[in-house]
Amino acid sequence: MVRFTTLLIACMLAGSFLQAQDSVLIRAAHIEKRDITTALVHSNIRAEHGLAIGNRGFCYGQKAGPTLANDHIETGRGAGDFKGALTGLKKSTVYYVRPFVMVDSTAVYGGQASFTTHTFLSGALIELKFVEGGTFQMGCTTDQALAYGDEFPVHSVEVDDFQISTYEITCSQYCAFMNKKNIPASGIIGDVMYLDMLDSDCPIRHSGGQFVPKPGKGNHPVTEITWFGAQAFCEWMGGRLPTAAEWEFAAKGGGKSKGYKYSGGNQIDRVGWYRNNSQEGCHPVGQKAPNELGLYDMSGNVWEWCYDWYGFEYYGKSPVSNPTGPASGDSRSIRGGAWNMDPWNCRVSNRSSKSPDFTYNYYGFRLVIP
Repeated sequence: MVRFTTLLIACMLAGSFLQAQDSVLIRAAHIEKRDITTALVHSNIRAEHGLAIGNRGFCYGQKAGPTLANDHIETGRGAGDFKGALTGLKKSTVYYVRPFVMVDSTAVYGGQASFTTHTFLSGALIELKFVEGGTFQMGCTTDQALAYGDEFPVHSVEVDDFQISTYEITCSQYCAFMNKKNIPASGIIGDVMYLDMLDSDCPIRHSGGQFVPKPGKGNHPVTEITWFGAQAFCEWMGGRLPTAAEWEFAAKGGGKSKGYKYSGGNQIDRVGWYRNNSQEGCHPVGQKAPNELGLYDMSGNVWEWCYDWYGFEYYGKSPVSNPTGPASGDSRSIRGGAWNMDPWNCRVSNRSSKSPDFTYNYYGFRLVIP
């Protein structure tokens, strides 16, 4: 019997107490991992001057700002710590939750948290990091005299909050997707190739009616994958590939950026696998130092497909808010460099591209859930 396990990723907002009403303080919701249909939620209420506190609980739903008009549970009465279980949740779905308390027949709400439910076959769990949106300078901000032309002009870009996989998607994770979706052994659906199963470099094989990683490759980034195969995986998970702006914002450390040349530092040997230290191949994810957001391998190891079409001169006309690349094109953006690249090509601002139906043993991807 196939065993299912689940990853429930919580993106917690402010943890401090919020003064929701005079003399009532409610802590923002705090969420823990449970299973595919249940989330355990915690909060705390403080009441001053002996104020009478009525029923308390949690409101939740698939849109921000849930109220008692949405799904909700009651967890008792009065001040203090309290928790409750949200049940009947859907897989790969973003939920918003916030605590409430009744004070003099009026609902008072605390701070909101969001989380995304996930389901995966055993051994293929995905860890996500919450990236708080913000404004940053996109393009080359270091060693500008040596940068490529498509890294200019440096321009201000604003991105919204998103969740991104801590690591590049692995062979075990991709096999779970291929098996669950009943993709043919060829790795091709219709006339669209997802994975080049005929290439001897492909780290996945089809055996006994199942896709399985080749020996020792389970925790390696999945490679020999097309843009279509990467995007299909992300959509199955309820997300998509990162835009080039989201990718660069995350690689540069988001709001915690220290302005490094590579993702996580100025010394490539410390943070990435590249031509001089890779022994001519990619490595299991997460072996080098992470960046400021706790993300691994965003410089080196494998190039990462992005959602956008590529345009050499796009930076000169890019919108400020959440750019998604040109409206059309013949190649998709790839970012981050790879195990066979020199350090210069592993810089966080470096850009490259390839036709979406191409595959290589140094092309992979990571997941974003907006």
